[in-house]
Amino acid sequence: MRLETERLLLLAVTAELVEALADREAAERTIRAAIPEGWPDGELKGLLEVYGPLIGADAGRLGYGPWVLVARDEGSVGGSAGFLGTLPQDCAIELGYGVHPLYRNRGYATEASQALIEWALSQPSVERVLAKCDAGNPPSIRVLEKAGMTRCGEDVSGMLLWEARA
Repeated sequence: MRLETERLLLLAVTAELVEALADREAAERTIRAAIPEGWPDGELKGLLEVYGPLIGADAGRLGYGPWVLVARDEGSVGGSAGFLGTLPQDCAIELGYGVHPLYRNRGYATEASQALIEWALSQPSVERVLAKCDAGNPPSIRVLEKAGMTRCGEDVSGMLLWEARA
């Protein structure tokens, strides 16, 4: 499964890709893009450890987990974005993103988030896309605002809550 934006190719992470990520060259062949040093980061690695077996057991989860962001003009992985790997609950899924330091401040997180929100809201089981971000992270706040999400509150830990609706 893939989505294309003006500058990005977004690839839904499959069980085969999770397995290939154990070997950088195999992963680059699978993605058909160069992988920068330090990708995937620790947070994404942790998510992939949980998501890999889930997608392997249930291909219907494809798209509801992480997606790889490929900067098309450079032929390189620029980061990841996507959902937390769970199927929609109460007609909602949670968006997250992480851009490799070499690719930050180019609008990739916003571009990917917009495409993924649109994809998610086109799914019959999704009515809302949710997100959380630290109140002290202005770049992430700007991404969510530019992606069309609306701030809808704050959780007990002080994280800002966001949503987009169909």
